[in-house]
Amino acid sequence: MQAEVIIDTATGKLRGLQHSGGWAFLGVPYARAERFRPPLPHPPWPGIRDAMSFGPNAPQTSPDPATRRFGIILEQLPPPPQPPVPMPEDENCHFLNVWTARPSSAARLPVMVWLHPGFFMVGSGASGNGARLAGRGDAVVVSLNHRLNVFGYTHLDDIGGDDFRHSGNLGQLDIVAALEWVRDNIEAFGGDPSRVMVFGASGGGMKTAWLMASPRSRGLVHRAASQSGPCLQLLESATANEATEALLHDLGLPRDRCDDLRTLPAAQLLAAFHRLRLQRRPTRFTHLTGFAPLRDPDLLPHQPFSPDATPLAARIPLLLGWNREDMSFFLDSTLDIQAEALEGRLAEFLGPRAARASRLYGDLYPGASPSLIYRRAFTDYSMMAPVLRQADRHAAGGNAATFVYRFDWPSPAFGGSLGALHSLESAMVFDNVDAARALTGGQPQAHALARRMSAAWVNFAAQGTPACPELPDWAVYGAARELMVLDDRCSAQADPQREIREFLAEETPS
Repeated sequence: MQAEVIIDTATGKLRGLQHSGGWAFLGVPYARAERFRPPLPHPPWPGIRDAMSFGPNAPQTSPDPATRRFGIILEQLPPPPQPPVPMPEDENCHFLNVWTARPSSAARLPVMVWLHPGFFMVGSGASGNGARLAGRGDAVVVSLNHRLNVFGYTHLDDIGGDDFRHSGNLGQLDIVAALEWVRDNIEAFGGDPSRVMVFGASGGGMKTAWLMASPRSRGLVHRAASQSGPCLQLLESATANEATEALLHDLGLPRDRCDDLRTLPAAQLLAAFHRLRLQRRPTRFTHLTGFAPLRDPDLLPHQPFSPDATPLAARIPLLLGWNREDMSFFLDSTLDIQAEALEGRLAEFLGPRAARASRLYGDLYPGASPSLIYRRAFTDYSMMAPVLRQADRHAAGGNAATFVYRFDWPSPAFGGSLGALHSLESAMVFDNVDAARALTGGQPQAHALARRMSAAWVNFAAQGTPACPELPDWAVYGAARELMVLDDRCSAQADPQREIREFLAEETPS
């Protein structure tokens, strides 16, 4: 392997970091921006810039410890022997990372652009470490940071006027700027700018849906994958305005002083955001209460998949799915529901239909514990139903193929009680099983599944189909609702949860 590689980009030369599978170019600036203003191209730099460490994350950590917790399973895991050093945070967060095994314009490899999870509140491009995925030599992997929460998704257009135009979608415009950088520069890293797949988990899947439907990203996205991130619709301006009014009230600012938001300390804005986050809790996974992308006449004139797939979204091949016990990620690891309490817990989200649901799940999963039934029912209601509705609408568009999966491999963490929880599939897609050992246990079965899944995702980026020799035939999703069940033994199945899907159809928001 070469001792040094220098890449010449449109804004200057980069020196990368060598690793066993190739090269990483970390912390590459792709744009610059002032607070509440759209991103601008990053100015050129002189000489050679070292690209050997991640750039700072977007501001996201609450300055008040009382509002830092999110109630997710990662907060319940035992701390590692050597906790990682917290990443720095800065409003100047417009950095991306590139992993490649073949930094040559002749390689023409498919490009996989990772949008990190964390809804629109938190997260880091460093979560998508593409060293192993790119190290196989058949794809170039990109991840990025962009503005989040109050800095990236505060809708001020209707209060502050043109000076705050598109402020509620700035995080998405950052992503578009990163994709424009990919279009203009990725060939030098071995990538093919005509084969760019955007993929993301959880909130990253929702960001992906926005990109599929936005005229601003037309021509920048050629494939899309959404992992447990269903998105039928994003915010409307009325809800976004309510959140902005609440922010101004919390900060003690009248409407005519919204310009003060540009100069307030970042910590003060973050503290207010996290207080509102706890006050404005969503009622379901796909429920957005503010500080998220919204419909916009220029950027998102139509909701991505409501009432149908937009023509723009329908023309992009889509791979999407969910994890069988996704919602375990948001529940207590010690969840122990007794049989007599199950119907009451189901009624929390199914109301008077809980009794029927209890009988239905009992018949479908005889011998399953009430806790497992609850995890699956909560997941089916929150995740399966909207994923399948999104798949139905994309497939009905008829312009590009739809592929669906269900991830069933159970985590061994907490004695195996969590099942196939939210986020677990990402370790398989990136073939980073050992890096996620706390949830995967580093088991041989996990490594085997990771090889199959990572190959499928790379094939989808390359060809628009996840078909590969490591898996059974993966049919295009259509009227029979064919999907791939991903587990130790993968299998192609048609509408495997038909009774539940039909039961929940009327529960899924349009």
